[in-house]
Amino acid sequence: MRTKYALVLGLGLTLAGAGVVYCGDEDAPSPAEPDVKKLADQVGKKDWAALSKEGAAIAKKLEAEKNELTQVMQVFRKRMKDNGVQGIGVGDKPGSIKPDGIEAKIINMSLRVTQGDLKHARDLARMADVSAAVAAIATHMPNDKAKKSKDDIKNWQEYSKEMHDASVDLAKVLRDKNAKPAGVKAAVKKLQDSCTKCHSDYRPQ
Repeated sequence: MRTKYALVLGLGLTLAGAGVVYCGDEDAPSPAEPDVKKLADQVGKKDWAALSKEGAAIAKKLEAEKNELTQVMQVFRKRMKDNGVQGIGVGDKPGSIKPDGIEAKIINMSLRVTQGDLKHARDLARMADVSAAVAAIATHMPNDKAKKSKDDIKNWQEYSKEMHDASVDLAKVLRDKNAKPAGVKAAVKKLQDSCTKCHSDYRPQ
């Protein structure tokens, strides 16, 4: 059986508080990637209740296929051009936006957002959509630490919703034709903070 949870995400960003990385084929995309992308298409069109309902069906399907939260979170990893696809990456063309990984790009933008970033606003908004979609799935896949009590499960679900809401807000800011670096950075910081809170409570030891 695969190791369920391996700590990997830096700077306290562990998105959705998972603190996980896929431990399977390093040269393969996550088996959750097609479902995550499909659900991301619905972000902004459906509210949290409707989106998380679809996320529940995806979570159930993934678990039936013996996939875990690790596989869902893998989509945040870097897309390695020379070593196969690991994460979804940022943008349609591998390497066109650097760093080419959702987690890495969010960390990067939490420190500094440039006018160059805004030239890729459409792709970055899609990145935020993916983050929101992951939250809608992850809310139904609490890790072992979050399953300790009903209160922990409730907290996990609340953190997931915060992640979704912050991701949706970031996507809206990025799709505003008048978006400014400072406004984008503030929205990214809000997303990072939502993840850090969950990470602080539920990162596996």
